[in-house]
Amino acid sequence: MSKKQPSRPAKRSQKASKGNAGKTAHKQKTQRSWQRRLFGVLWKLAVLGLVLLVFYLMYLDTMLSKRFANARYEAPALLYSRAMVIDTQQQLQRDEILRELQTLDYRNSRYARNPGEYQQQGNDLLVFRRAFDFPDRVEPGVRIRLRFTANGQLVGLESWPEQQALNEIRLEPQLIGRFASDNNEDRLLVGLEQVPVLMQDTLLLVEDQDFYHHFGIKPSSIVRAALANIAARRTVQGGSTITQQLIKNMYLTHDQTIRRKINEAFMALILDYRFSKDEILEAYFNEVYFGQDRGHAIHGIGLASQFFYGKTPEDLTPAEIAMLIGMVKGPSLYNPYRHPERAQDRRDLVLRLMYSGDLISQTQYLAAIEAPVVTRASNRLVARQRADYVDYVQRELRELVPGSAWQETGLRVFTYFDPWLQTMLEHAVVERMQELPDTEVQAAAVVTDYQTGTLRAMVGGRMPVQGGFNRAFQARRQIGSLIKPFVYTLALEDSAQFSLATILDDSELSLRNERGDEWRPTNFDNEFLGPLPLYQSWLDSRNIPAIQTALAITPAKVREKLYSMGATGAIHAYPSLALGTIDLSPVQVNQLYGFLANHGEGYALSSIAGITTHRGELVYLDQREPHRAFSEEAAYLARYASFGAVEYGTGRMLGREIREPLGGKTGSTNELRDSWFVSFDNQYILTVWLGRDDNQPIGLTGSHGGIPVAQRLWQQTGVRALDLTPPNNVQMYAWNADSGIWLAEHCFTNNTRASSRPDSVRLPGITRPEYATVDCSEYEQQVQEALQEKAEEERPRSWWRRVFSSG
Repeated sequence: MSKKQPSRPAKRSQKASKGNAGKTAHKQKTQRSWQRRLFGVLWKLAVLGLVLLVFYLMYLDTMLSKRFANARYEAPALLYSRAMVIDTQQQLQRDEILRELQTLDYRNSRYARNPGEYQQQGNDLLVFRRAFDFPDRVEPGVRIRLRFTANGQLVGLESWPEQQALNEIRLEPQLIGRFASDNNEDRLLVGLEQVPVLMQDTLLLVEDQDFYHHFGIKPSSIVRAALANIAARRTVQGGSTITQQLIKNMYLTHDQTIRRKINEAFMALILDYRFSKDEILEAYFNEVYFGQDRGHAIHGIGLASQFFYGKTPEDLTPAEIAMLIGMVKGPSLYNPYRHPERAQDRRDLVLRLMYSGDLISQTQYLAAIEAPVVTRASNRLVARQRADYVDYVQRELRELVPGSAWQETGLRVFTYFDPWLQTMLEHAVVERMQELPDTEVQAAAVVTDYQTGTLRAMVGGRMPVQGGFNRAFQARRQIGSLIKPFVYTLALEDSAQFSLATILDDSELSLRNERGDEWRPTNFDNEFLGPLPLYQSWLDSRNIPAIQTALAITPAKVREKLYSMGATGAIHAYPSLALGTIDLSPVQVNQLYGFLANHGEGYALSSIAGITTHRGELVYLDQREPHRAFSEEAAYLARYASFGAVEYGTGRMLGREIREPLGGKTGSTNELRDSWFVSFDNQYILTVWLGRDDNQPIGLTGSHGGIPVAQRLWQQTGVRALDLTPPNNVQMYAWNADSGIWLAEHCFTNNTRASSRPDSVRLPGITRPEYATVDCSEYEQQVQEALQEKAEEERPRSWWRRVFSSG
């Protein structure tokens, strides 16, 4: 019987089963191999990622540590005006002090209990002066009482309520401008010790209560914010700590991306590890953003307190602290200038938190709720732009602090700028420009305090606020007759040869100029008056006598003297130098005239009193010393003649309107291309220039061009009467009017005193030894001989009669 063979399908099934099993095993093996390879790749990627992360964190650590430690900020240079000094010796008026307080945004209140407030009490003023960090020292806020007479003159100054007499007190200066840093951000850097503890506690209460306990990030806050944002499907809550906010503001963008948030967390951890909590908090107070001012970003609590309240952080009230802390959440949204109601709601919310957190008392809370949200009248950091003066400060600052390294610390630049003088000077110039039909006529005007050599006010064009080309110090023009007082004063140094009575020859003159050509100078009126005393030549600004005097002392000495007083540029020692063939700016003219007005001593002019960093570290303090160019005696004679020029000479248009004694000198150039006028009282010099930029004639003399500006300024500011008390070695003497010879009083009887002779005139002169030892018989003979010689010259009218009968 044959064996039964298995069927073919069964064999196939067995083979298929074995094949499937093999395939499954192979597939599983392949999968395990792939998983192992994937795991290996992932492991390598993880290691690589970890290495990269370590390197990235090392990079962040290095970068962040270096930048935060060494280049944390870029801060601007902030410019301040002079600080008004109040003392009883200055004869200050009540209105002057009130005007200064109002300009500084002091508030008239019932009790003057807070810094920046004042109260009027009859004839008295009670003022709570704000604290301020001056270049020489920090002065805390203090309450003072100022006592005035019935007509408003300051007579007493005392602390209040202690009632201790004070010699003087300084009000804080005004902020007049700034030089922005490269990033165009404005801030005033402060130390954490300058931020009130109440402000620090309020910030932590509102923004980050666990600041001193976390490590830079707070995971629970991040999770809570993430859940809230997911639920709302938009960003409704932030989980950032103060450290994270600081990182975002200083180093990152404000984009709401995962990448930025991760970077922010890493950097916050590093910053918190590397630096102390107090350093981070201080940086936050200096970095936090408070809005815009004319394209400049306001950063930091130091500048924000100035911007919104005109105060330093130390002087902020609880209401003001609440407003500033409330603005951190949304500077534009809660800007008290733009949205006062919304800002008040936000401030009141913060005040409630402060009260519920036991940071303020109920009394403080109730008072704060009633306080205004903002106290400064102006919504600009710098209420008025002072472009002309700031231009000059910038030039001087670049010389004192070159480069840009100062941006790391910021600068506070304290100037000599007087806001009231500046305003009055601008008004005087603008009003004069409006009177002239030629709109191409430009102007420049400068006021300096010649006793200290300081620049107080400046106008650089017909429209003072425009800036640009500043003619006050950038335009150099011929000064014309303004040079004559220096020629005469240099001659008066030699009292043996020259006095105010010395006779000079105002006759036709022919000279050879530097090119060898004949030069025949003339006077402005094209007339020649013959022999004239130096005094009258000065008063009437005669050209020929000035040239004769320059030739006598030599033009080279005139040039040397001008250089010694600070004149710059080419000065040629030609006879024409006596007519002002030298180009100077109005600022340089003020500097030169300072030597005449200040008894022969003068300074290189300066606009900067001191410079500190934002933290108060001293960088520069003005310690210039004057140097002498003329003797005190010769300078007095110049002062006396300058007074005469205003009373009786070419400046008498001013003398008619201003009855207080002033000194002055007019100046004009060929074809009336330039109109100059310099005037000075017992403290200030004012130089006014009018002309065209294209150097075309303007048809105005110094009298008709510059004097109206001077008249307006002196009438508005008042005149400190020019002191004409002579020094010890100068006395009033009688001089023969026709010969210039001194008339000795003791050589005449009481009935015929020298000063009463009809041919004599009284003028000051420098005392000389021979005046006390003169032999009267010889002296009388000398006088008679001189008179006989002069009698041969016909003069239809005596010079002194012409002077004192004119105008």
